[in-house]
Amino acid sequence: MEKISVLDYIKNLPFFADFTESEKSSLLKKEGIFEKYQEGETIVKQGAIESWLYVVLQGKVGLYKSIDDNLDEGRISLKDSEEIMVKEIEIGSIFGEISLITDRPRNVTARAASKDVSVIKITKSILDNFEQSIQIKIQKQLTLKLADSLDQMNSECFKLKSFIKQKIKT
Repeated sequence: MEKISVLDYIKNLPFFADFTESEKSSLLKKEGIFEKYQEGETIVKQGAIESWLYVVLQGKVGLYKSIDDNLDEGRISLKDSEEIMVKEIEIGSIFGEISLITDRPRNVTARAASKDVSVIKITKSILDNFEQSIQIKIQKQLTLKLADSLDQMNSECFKLKSFIKQKIKT
């Protein structure tokens, strides 16, 4: 993607809605911020320690969680862990925000789920080098994303509790 076309393109993404034209241009001038992936390629791996987030510009990304019931801390299992799809995200979505904020290991694996996937990768060092106005706008978007995710998890938790209560009664 050319920078001019990307600038026009990101104008329509909610993540960049509060950014001025100048701030968007400043973001796009950063070296190494754009990455491309083909279907099935791993973007981030569960357990990796990385401090950056991604904004999906093109395509779809699948988020997967590996679950191994037989794996205890410090022990190795010969059994393959089960991997479940948590969700599929599309253009304008962000992922990786928890690792960016907390420096904790990735809690999911992200893979390109469509033929061509393009993302903007925002590292902690890139974020720290932005003007304060851009940092504040990114932090606002992260807060909104985290609040939305918490709300969705609460809804899912209540649905699950209700389902379990109904099963116990029958």
